[in-house]
Amino acid sequence: MPLNAVQILYINLATDGLPALALAVDPAEDDLMRLPPRDPRGGIFSPAVVRLMVLGGAWSTISNLTLFIGARYLGYGDQAAMTMTFVSLVLIQFFKAYGYRSDHQHALHRPFANRWLNIAILWEVALMLLILNIPFLQQAFSLTALGRWEWIFILFWSHTILPVLELGKWLERSGIFAGHHAPAAAASHPRSF
Repeated sequence: MPLNAVQILYINLATDGLPALALAVDPAEDDLMRLPPRDPRGGIFSPAVVRLMVLGGAWSTISNLTLFIGARYLGYGDQAAMTMTFVSLVLIQFFKAYGYRSDHQHALHRPFANRWLNIAILWEVALMLLILNIPFLQQAFSLTALGRWEWIFILFWSHTILPVLELGKWLERSGIFAGHHAPAAAASHPRSF
């Protein structure tokens, strides 16, 4: 198994707790008044939102399973491979938080505008580093410390969620996801979902 129950519980608490609350107070987008109004009868889970969520979830699953299998293939033990998968999944969730901040703007547009999100993620990263480097916490979570090259690889690997989400937003704007092309009038004010 790529992760055990305690690790999954921690990931859920770390990524769905403070960062999720911080997203609720994200500042308004600077082009909000130039966008067309949303349908008041539409829910927050429109087909486009669901497609983007499925895309992000599918990429998280595929990339982390690939990471775990690849680590085992390269000779890492179960605990080291699980640690790399654990860290990668946590970081992917944090990158997703920045990618999902806007439904039409790039994740790098004002990436640090939400100071509460930044603080929440820094706090959660600090806790993760404690878990990875304090022996009794390592044992409790069945994790091990990572070396410099493992960290570099995991940071590179986990950030790949951002281009995937941006591709999904582009596909939504162009209408390809929905099976049609966006009308010319909508092109000047694109909405991803």
